[in-house]
Amino acid sequence: MDRKRLASDACKLLKPMSRFSTDEIVLKYAELGDLNRQILRNPRDFTNEFWVKFEKYGYVEEKRLRVCQNLTEQHGNGPVFVFIHGLGGNMTQFEPLLRLLAELNEGFLALDLPGFGYSDEMTEYDIATVAGIVEKTVQIHTQRKKLVLVGHSLGCHIVMHFISEFASNYDIRDAVFLSPAAPDLPQLKSLMASIGLWVLAKVPVLFDWYRTYFDQKKGLESSGIKKFHHKSDTYRKLWQFFYNVQIKSRSIIQYLRGWTPINWSSDTVAGLASAVVITGKLDPITPLSTAKSFYAALDPVRRKDFIEIEECSHNICFDSPNQIVSHFLDVIDRHG
Repeated sequence: MDRKRLASDACKLLKPMSRFSTDEIVLKYAELGDLNRQILRNPRDFTNEFWVKFEKYGYVEEKRLRVCQNLTEQHGNGPVFVFIHGLGGNMTQFEPLLRLLAELNEGFLALDLPGFGYSDEMTEYDIATVAGIVEKTVQIHTQRKKLVLVGHSLGCHIVMHFISEFASNYDIRDAVFLSPAAPDLPQLKSLMASIGLWVLAKVPVLFDWYRTYFDQKKGLESSGIKKFHHKSDTYRKLWQFFYNVQIKSRSIIQYLRGWTPINWSSDTVAGLASAVVITGKLDPITPLSTAKSFYAALDPVRRKDFIEIEECSHNICFDSPNQIVSHFLDVIDRHG
């Protein structure tokens, strides 16, 4: 199968399990008011045969996690592609890349991080602890040591903590950073931020109230959609909005409180053989300058690439699926 056909098939919208077409679902929600409440009425509008086949649930440290993996089948001797989403994200945002890997019979593992998607919450979210949960999830699902790590946004920081803590246990062949956050976020540890996050942690209902009655009440015009998408089709925006309204404010707050800096000078960072940063030029969440500063921090890496995608915002796999799949094919080819 040629590359264009592979990319096209991986990006094509699948028919939802509700058996309505995506166009019918878009029309249905366009005619409903109070979208942030109405959209939760039929979850089958926002799942499809791919997720039914590959999503599973398991426990790590007594927390129930949703994962997506094809590792119960044999997938040759290539690396396992491990996907880590960002703040407020979930594993379904990687669907085009996961479907591409499934079509190529390459092994993959994605998960909803604790507190997001359909995974259980935790009390606190120290980022190193979260990286440890990712590593335990890898251990549970495969004995293979060759990995390609893929992070999105703040998930890129979790990838770096994974590398710093566990590189000696694995053969990490590559790291793919999608729309990465800045290499350092000292503002999260400033006095004002610490006080503000402490207050919100005590009364997260304040943030819930703002999100529900001011932001999400705008539906697809809410900040969580407008800032994440530039040209996505309406169905993909609805898909993300369906997950956005289920995010617990306390999880967002505690992840921000649990952020810790990356040790960019560690030998494990320098030992990373290959890395690629892919970012949208119109991303207001992690702007182009931010992605470039993250790329600059990867200077010790032996081989690295920086790719800008035109007309693309923060949810890179939904906003420009064909372009990201095409670039991801190049990463796969390096390890074929």
